[in-house]
Amino acid sequence: MQLDGTQSAQPGERCARRARQMGGSLIEVLISIVIASVALLALAGVNASSIRYTKMSQYRATAAQLAADIGERMRASKGTATTGFLAGNYDYTATFAGQATKATLPAALCNLPTDTCTPAQIAALDLAQWRIFVRDQLPEGSVFILRQSGQVAADVWVAWRDPAVANTDEAPALTLECPDAMSTESDLSIRCSFFRINL
Repeated sequence: MQLDGTQSAQPGERCARRARQMGGSLIEVLISIVIASVALLALAGVNASSIRYTKMSQYRATAAQLAADIGERMRASKGTATTGFLAGNYDYTATFAGQATKATLPAALCNLPTDTCTPAQIAALDLAQWRIFVRDQLPEGSVFILRQSGQVAADVWVAWRDPAVANTDEAPALTLECPDAMSTESDLSIRCSFFRINL
């Protein structure tokens, strides 16, 4: 008993109270760790998405540059109704699987002053060189070109494989990015960029 008449806590009670308080601190620490873990996981997910979309943007920018390249090549070799672009010599409609290997250059390289190449030969060289560029700059880069009938224009698709963005919410098969003739609908890792080129 203390001098003021109150009864002091027994040593056992003080220990029990202290133990309860220490247990409460441990629970607070555990809750803090769980909250921090959830926040770090969310941050990691945001970071991964940021990297994915940055890479996808880079691929699309590269595809735009490649489309501009073939557009300039087609403008330089319009030809006539029987040869060159106007005759459909720049049309290329192979499937994605059919472009599994890198293109090879044709026999006529048209790079000497004495060479007299036809617009069809120049178109074949342009297509081969361009397909090699696409393959070098994009993963499994592939192309699809179709001249618009009755117009001096072409539809150009540049395709590549990008497994990092093959998610159900970004499925190319759902957004119809690639032309049907490329036969890519069963592979969600194939992305396409479409360009209409007017000459």
